[in-house]
Amino acid sequence: MRDKLFGNNRISRRNFLAVAGSVPLAAAATARAQVPASPEEQPNILIILSDQLAQQAVGAYGNRYVRTPNIDVLARGGVRFSKAYSSCPLCQPVRACLWTGRLPHQSGVDSNGMNYPVPTVSKRTPTLGDIFSKAGYEAVNFGKRHDAGSLRGFRLADIEKAELDAPEAWPVSYDSRQDVPTTRKVVEFLGRERNRPFIAIASLNNPHNICDWIGAFEGPHEDLPLPEGELPPLPANFEIKDFENRPLPVQYLCCSHRRLRMAAPWNKLNYRHYLAAYYHYTKMMDAQVGEILAALRASSAAKNTIVVFLSDHGDGMGAHRMVTKQVSFYEEMTRIPLIFAGPGLTGRGKILREPLTSSIDLLPTLCDLAGLKAPAGLPGRSMAPWLSGESNPPVNEYVVSQWQTEWGYTVSPGRMLRSERFKYTCYLEGNGEELYDLEKDPGETRNLIRDKGYRKELERHRRLLKEYTRNTRDPFFGQGVTVDPRWRSHKPGYAYHEGPSAPEAAWAEQEQQQKNSGGTR
Repeated sequence: MRDKLFGNNRISRRNFLAVAGSVPLAAAATARAQVPASPEEQPNILIILSDQLAQQAVGAYGNRYVRTPNIDVLARGGVRFSKAYSSCPLCQPVRACLWTGRLPHQSGVDSNGMNYPVPTVSKRTPTLGDIFSKAGYEAVNFGKRHDAGSLRGFRLADIEKAELDAPEAWPVSYDSRQDVPTTRKVVEFLGRERNRPFIAIASLNNPHNICDWIGAFEGPHEDLPLPEGELPPLPANFEIKDFENRPLPVQYLCCSHRRLRMAAPWNKLNYRHYLAAYYHYTKMMDAQVGEILAALRASSAAKNTIVVFLSDHGDGMGAHRMVTKQVSFYEEMTRIPLIFAGPGLTGRGKILREPLTSSIDLLPTLCDLAGLKAPAGLPGRSMAPWLSGESNPPVNEYVVSQWQTEWGYTVSPGRMLRSERFKYTCYLEGNGEELYDLEKDPGETRNLIRDKGYRKELERHRRLLKEYTRNTRDPFFGQGVTVDPRWRSHKPGYAYHEGPSAPEAAWAEQEQQQKNSGGTR
């Protein structure tokens, strides 16, 4: 079954008709929409979604310190995109991007809610589940949701928790406890016979467990009793050497982000503990990916199933002294793994280094692979021509990522525009900008915003950002900044932070008000 899963067999003549070289993509898409395929011709699609997995934390993308053997096997039998980016480095907004094919300002889902509520995705907005279920697919989501209604059209499997033993150095939270029954349910689903195609999402939490790990090891701590292996080294871009040259939201990230506030006093050894824990939770997730892929190989669906592995966004991984994700658009937070494997794909084991792609490209790509018509007016494009080996596949001149706020306690909107060679970021607060030459400086250690030698590139990227906002009607330049001055008051530098972060201070104030009024939080 393994060879069938990893791309030696074609699904049917119909699949990839648009990218076989004889029919232009647009014309073929129209033809597909007019002549629906029979169920036996349509491929199954299995999406394995990891939460908070940076591309740099995957062995198949070059990391020598993490163990991801199952993802690596999938990559060797499939096609990897190198320049794949999250459309927003935050869970709920980017998941809405994945399942609607629309950017946060278009879906309305631009935060994780709480003090900055977001609407449920409009019923007028077609979703991935809508499209595939109406085409006769069995559509099921297993595991994490956090979708603001964008999983509409999918049957939502119940989320359960399992009891787990854990080493003292790597405690488990709901993230790890939920992933066990989620994996079991996916395995059971794949083992069943069915008479129609399916699209299934295996949404795994890990390595998101690292967030609660930070809470467990807040502040400086002694060496931990690691159960195995040596501590990984710090990244080469651990320090920010031009801190004063970074935008204000980045300089004061410790004030808006409670996890970085917890990590701000850490020493270098503590950051290495963090990386070891992050790799541990990644390894746990990889083992569950292995269980799922083994179940698929053993099933009758293997010969006709396309597997997609990706993450919603990345993690700071200690680069620039950052942990988890918030506000910033550095590579560790925004660059994600994206792997396609299965029948009908060409270039087995290939890494596609040319095309820029992002979260909003997933929906039109999956529609293309299944021979379904994608909704009109989507901002993304199908990557199917790259997967079929078309001679002149279309390219994105740039991809964009957005930031608004996590929970609304500080609101400092920003945009990232990644072109072939450069990354440009713009924040409204303080007119903060960054420009990085990623060919010469992949670690983003030197902001070129004041370098006269890059003036033309800076102006070009400013024009591209304005072009993007016009084309997508992104109201970015007209948005407001809401940041209390106390969250910009200490000496720049995470180590100088004292007291709570903005959300923690707000929660404490709310709790005190409730106590004063005789209520409970």
